[in-house]
Amino acid sequence: AFPIAVAVLFAQPTDAAVSPLTRAITRKSFVVGGMGTGAAFALRVPPASAVSGGGKDYSGLTISGEDFSGKKLAGKEFRQVVAVGTNFRGADLRGCSFFKADLEKADFTGAIMSGVSLEGANLVGCTLAGARLDGAFFTESVEEVVDFMDVDLSEALISPRTAKALCDRADFAGTNKATGVDTRESLMCT
Repeated sequence: AFPIAVAVLFAQPTDAAVSPLTRAITRKSFVVGGMGTGAAFALRVPPASAVSGGGKDYSGLTISGEDFSGKKLAGKEFRQVVAVGTNFRGADLRGCSFFKADLEKADFTGAIMSGVSLEGANLVGCTLAGARLDGAFFTESVEEVVDFMDVDLSEALISPRTAKALCDRADFAGTNKATGVDTRESLMCT
């Protein structure tokens, strides 16, 4: 049994005493070698493309006009993304963060958005018709959404003032097709 050494390099080696093999290994690679065997080899591992969520992280990117319809994106980060006119129809966005995202005219029709954070997001002209928004977190910008028909806002975190404004809207009605929950009852409108 040979002990195995594993090292992760986060910067290009510059020390003259470092072996030529080690110097040849680029940033964020694994070096694996059998101790005492005189043998060593390197495996190139591409940099991770996500900070969280097990895949691509979209935070800070411009994805305006892109089509994410029907995609499984649960747990992804969309913090401060610019997604003007982006199509998220029917996408699985459970647990995603859209903190301070520009979602102007984005379409979330029928999207699964349970536990989503829309804190500080620009929602001007955004469509949420038929979306599942149970447990979602909103700020007053949610009042700028153009279509709330058939949404489920059960246990959503919305200020009392904003909840009243939503309950007073004509488009805040219907029944969510996926959950069977009445839109007005989901926000306890009287």
